[in-house]
This record gives sequence, structure tokens and C-alpha cells, in this order.
Amino acid sequence: MRGTLANREPLRIGQRDSGLGFYGSIDEVRLLKRVLNETDVHEWFWSERIRGIIETPVANRSSLDSSTLLDYYINRFGDEKVQEARQRLKIATRAEKILRDAIPTVLVMQEMATPRITHILERGQYHKLGELVTPGVPTAIAPWPARTPENRLGFAKWLVSKKNPLTARVAVNRLWQQCFGDGLVRTVDDFGLQGEPPTHAELLDWLAVTFRESGWNVKALLKRIVMSKTYRQQSAIRVKTDPDNRLLARGPSGRLSAEMVRDQALAVSGLLVRKIGGPSVKPYQPAGLWKAVSYNGQDAYVPDTDEGLWRRSLYTYVKRQAPPPILLTFDGPTREKCTVRRARTNTPLQALLLLNDPTFVEAARVLADRTLATPGNDVGKIQHLWRRVLYRNANHQEVSLLQGLLNRQRERFTKNPDSA
Repeated sequence: MRGTLANREPLRIGQRDSGLGFYGSIDEVRLLKRVLNETDVHEWFWSERIRGIIETPVANRSSLDSSTLLDYYINRFGDEKVQEARQRLKIATRAEKILRDAIPTVLVMQEMATPRITHILERGQYHKLGELVTPGVPTAIAPWPARTPENRLGFAKWLVSKKNPLTARVAVNRLWQQCFGDGLVRTVDDFGLQGEPPTHAELLDWLAVTFRESGWNVKALLKRIVMSKTYRQQSAIRVKTDPDNRLLARGPSGRLSAEMVRDQALAVSGLLVRKIGGPSVKPYQPAGLWKAVSYNGQDAYVPDTDEGLWRRSLYTYVKRQAPPPILLTFDGPTREKCTVRRARTNTPLQALLLLNDPTFVEAARVLADRTLATPGNDVGKIQHLWRRVLYRNANHQEVSLLQGLLNRQRERFTKNPDSA
């Protein structure tokens, strides 16, 4: 190059306002009298890179340098068989990486070889150490199991020890609450002196012992409860004799929880996918719900297809800032803290959701198609529908009401088919 580079305007190396920017350091700048094409840039980069690796002593090269040098040599001087083998190796390596990335990382805890010395901190101040404390349990409930290490494993064994009646009683009481709306001990989060005494103490003790001896089988316990005569009683409220049902004079009358409402609709319609395990799914939700709380409105909710729409609510993906509407409408918890007892409210929004949410509309459509395919007259179809949804036969009054509704709807749609 001849001449001088002097110029009124200085040479600036920068970026556009919309660019991401370069935060490194520039080691060398070269000016060329022609525009480099893609091949020139590739060869220039690799020639400099490879020269630098070759000039580095073998003992000082990193594994990445050695791999880069090998790739460079094979790509330029390897024969056809070597190239094919190299390509198969790359495909296999990529497949291995995809497989490894799919394996979830599980964090585990490991006991320290020497437990840390722990003191009570006076008024919570770290520089004011009080009494020395060690791991332990309330011995008034149950003693520490013999020949058991004083760590998390020992604590777990203490919780399920036969000498510790509290764990089984608390678990049974919460499961009873799920079925009846209230526990045998109404204060399910407090079994202490400030909690209420059990209404049926012997029943609670017997269920707790049975639950423990069954190997802590939750399914067996729930089956025992829901198949009992107590649970299968009519739910008509007896205002004078037992208004709060503390004496179990009737069956439970409260509605299902938010998740159970959706799962029950899918189950009776035949849409529910009973597959166990797997990643979270995204059923129907209102369009644009995520955009309202996402950065720059770019995070869109895309519902799943096929079986992802009909999995149990247990597998539903929940975004903290935009939980599924059915959870909020039917008093589902926010999951920000442990909720022992859910609120139970009644609001017109619940009826509107059941009438308009795509999940319930689809469930109603499929259930209607299956009912129409059932042989028999109108009364037989009504009885089939009633048994499928409520698991009992409809009485004469209930059949009469539904048959009247059916006749009115037929007359309406016969006169105005376009509204069907």
C-alpha cells in the first residue's frame, strides 16, 4: 500500500445503536484493499488459529487445541473413508449430547464428615453466640430410634417409627379433610394444645394404625374412606341435628377442588389421559394471558396438542405471574407458600368458566356424543348420563326435570336450526 493513512476524520471501530456490542479487546487490526468473501474469512481465521496452535508446545496445548488441530488436518488431508467415519462420529456425539442434556440434574445433600458447631444467636445477631445446640427431636412425642445416626436419615426414621403416632395421625386427618371437607381434627395444621380435639378419636387412631401397617398406602386409605357407609350417605344438610356435620350425620356436601373439577369433567367424558409421569403440559388457556405479564409482551402461551390437552391437572405448567384461570376461579393456592386448608368460595365466575372454557366445552361435547350413541329412549339416555356423571341413578323428579329441558331445547332448535 502506498501513500498515507492520514485523514481529517479519525478511524473509528464501533457499532450501530441497535447492535449487541463488542466487550472484548482488539489485539490486531489489518486493512485490506479488497472485500473478503466468506471463503477468505474462513481460511484467514483458520490459518491464524492453526498457526498459533502449532507454535504452542504440545505439553502446553489444551484439549480443545488438540481437537481443533485434528479436525483441521482430517478435513483437509483425510481420505474419503476417514471423512465418512468422522461425520458418523459427529452425528453420534451430537446424539449423545442431546441424550445427556435430556437427563435432569438432581441436587442431593451429603452429611458433613464433622458436623458444624451451632449456637443460638442472641437476638439473631451473628457475632453474639449463645447456648450450644445439637440436632434433636421432641422426646415427648417419641424417643430417638436406637442405633440410628443423628442426621436426616435418622430423622426420617423417627418420623415413621411405630413409637411416633403423630405422623400417621396428621396424614390421615388431612386425607379425611380432602374427602369430607373437614378433618376429624378440624385444626389440621395444629395437633397441639391450641388445636381442637378430635370428634372421633378412636376412629382417627384406628385409621392411623391401619395406614401405617399398610405400608403408608394412600390409595388404600382413600378407597377405604370413600367406600365407607359414612361417606356414601346423602349430603342433605340437617340444620337442626348436625348443621356442621361434626357427627358425620350426612355425606360431604362441599364442591371439589380446582384440580378435581377439571379432572372430573375430563374423566366422565372419557377424555382424561391417565398416563403417569412425564414433563409438564399446557392445556387450554385464554390467548394473550402470558403476554400481559411478560417482558415486552414476547412470551406467548402455546397450548399443547393431542394428549397434552387432557392430562391430569397435576401436570399442568403453572406460571407464577399468570396461573391457569381455573386455579384462581376455584380457589387454588398460589403455591408461594404451603396451604393446609384452601378457601372455598362461590362466585358467578365459576359458572361462566364451566360454560365457556374450551376444556369443559370439549368435555361436554364428547360426553353428549357418547350419550347419543347409547341405545335406548330418552329416559334411558338420561339415566346413562346421570350415572356416568354422578355415579347413581336419577330419581323420578330428576328425570322429569331433564326430560322437560330436553324437550324445550329440541323445540327451540327445531324452530331455529341456525342457533344450534
